[in-house]
Amino acid sequence: MKNKKKNRTGIWFFGLSGSGKTFASKFISRYKKNCLIIDGDVVRKYVSFDLKYSKKDREKQIRRVFGMSIIAIKSKLFPIISTVYLNAKIAKVAKYNGIEVIKIERDMKKIFKTKKIYRNKKNVVSFDIQYPKIKSNKIFNTGNKSFYSVLRELI
Repeated sequence: MKNKKKNRTGIWFFGLSGSGKTFASKFISRYKKNCLIIDGDVVRKYVSFDLKYSKKDREKQIRRVFGMSIIAIKSKLFPIISTVYLNAKIAKVAKYNGIEVIKIERDMKKIFKTKKIYRNKKNVVSFDIQYPKIKSNKIFNTGNKSFYSVLRELI
């Protein structure tokens, strides 16, 4: 893991809405020098406002986010990226460029039961847009101290 940290140029968190991606990004940014958080929701608001939530538009979104991460790396910054969706092609190119890809998982059944907003919606990741098979590290957000300790190992 030490060598991997040394060669790492960024981190890309992906996972369902509410899994803890933004929290993880902010947590790591407090301890990592010269970092830039590239949050998919913020990019969608200010850059990708022309896109909807179809699989095709999500593909465009992650290409844009990846482009921003390369700009950050070339500017000697450490990108900490978070998106709901990720495909195998972008994950592979990200890894090739030294960006560690990490899926954050959580017991979403409890969260989705309380979030009735996902019922009767289209283009929701994991409901009608499935993740492709992506080779990535996985961490499980339990919402307790063990999640913090896993995040500390990434610093």
